Amino acid sequence: MKSVHLNFKEAEIMKLFLSKTEVIISKEEIITKVWGYESDAGSNNVEAYISFLRRKLQFINSDSEIKSVKKMGYRLEK
Repeated sequence: MKSVHLNFKEAEIMKLFLSKTEVIISKEEIITKVWGYESDAGSNNVEAYISFLRRKLQFINSDSEIKSVKKMGYRLEK
């Protein structure tokens, strides 16, 4: 069985997905919950971390994947 290390932000994003499986989570919600209200993080920060997580899920051959939902956000699917 393979394993990967998640940095703090990756782990916080995964916790968010795992707490709301099959629910669409907007980029704004991810920024607010992970970076905070006062952050200047933008949608490209979210996109970068989603990309990191997708690669890590693929590397461990996970049955789950992070799907993009056009103009709405992301969803963790089995």
